[in-house]
Amino acid sequence: MDADRFTTAAAVVALLGCPLAAVAPFVLNAAPGPRGGIAFSGLVGAVFAGYNLYAIATEGRPQFAAAVMATAFGTWLILAPLQYTVAAPLTATTQFAGMLLAAFSGFTALEVLGVGQSAEAAANAGE
Repeated sequence: MDADRFTTAAAVVALLGCPLAAVAPFVLNAAPGPRGGIAFSGLVGAVFAGYNLYAIATEGRPQFAAAVMATAFGTWLILAPLQYTVAAPLTATTQFAGMLLAAFSGFTALEVLGVGQSAEAAANAGE
């Protein structure tokens, strides 16, 4: 199964959300605890999202485990500002980056499973 253009674009958008999460705590001058936690989570999310994009480029399909882990880190980035109670700009930026990572990585994970494909498309994917 070769990944279509939207799957590739989804993986790219998911990866682009990670630097936003990693840099935002430093740019917005967050306290040391949230700064380290959010920035490191953005970095680790980038590793998984990057590997997912690499798998699409080389194998022609997303890597399920990498996509699920990127989705988990995206979900954490959505929740982390609420855990740390940081200022509104950092909350909005981190949650936006987390939504990009979680939503688009989740889409690529579902693509591996074939969710949303018709029976004919799923049968053709096995060839």
